[in-house]
Order: sequence, then C-alpha cells, then structure tokens
Amino acid sequence: MKLDIIKGVPGIQGNNVHLFKTRKPGLVKFQAGLSLTVKKQVSNIEWEHKEGRSAGKAAVGAVGGGILAGPLGAIAGAAFGGKKNEISTAVITFDDGNQLMVRMSAKEYEAIHSWL
Repeated sequence: MKLDIIKGVPGIQGNNVHLFKTRKPGLVKFQAGLSLTVKKQVSNIEWEHKEGRSAGKAAVGAVGGGILAGPLGAIAGAAFGGKKNEISTAVITFDDGNQLMVRMSAKEYEAIHSWL
C-alpha cells in the first residue's frame, strides 16, 4: 500500500513510499523507488479517526446547484459538495523507538493491524 507520510523516520521519507507485509508477524518492508528497501519491526500502531468537511467545495456545490436547479438544488449541491472526507492518522512505532506518522483510512489501518 502507498503511504501518505506526515512525519518520516530515517530511511522512510518522501512521497513515493510503499508498505508491504512480510512472512514474519510485525515485520514490514518499506520500499521507496526502485532501489531503497527498508525492513522494520513494528512494536505498536495507534490510529486516530477524524473526518472533515470541505467548506470551499460545499460553497461551490451550493452555487452550482442553485444555478442549475434553484433553491433546492443549492441545498443538494451544498450537501454533495461538502461531503465528509477522512483525514485519519496512524502512528507506527518501531522496535528501535522511531515513530512514523501517516494519513490512512480505516481499511488501511485494519490491514496493517492484522499484519501484527
């Protein structure tokens, strides 16, 4: 799975980092690009669930809906444009004490947690 890293650790940074399961429970492999591969033992993972709404998208949806379908369209456009988006984070702690902070969905968290 591709990671959206907020705060990296030495050897695991950047935008193009993928996480893979290994055969050993708790041991994960990070790959950045074609050549860099790092294996780390995970000691803990904590997840904080958050959802947010985009006020800007809600306003654009309301204006667009209002132009196309009047007042009811504006209400529908605001609701659709301001839909919830998940902005949850996870902190992965390794045996060496380093912590990696990433954005991830509940589904991604459950997948990683099952690897432990």
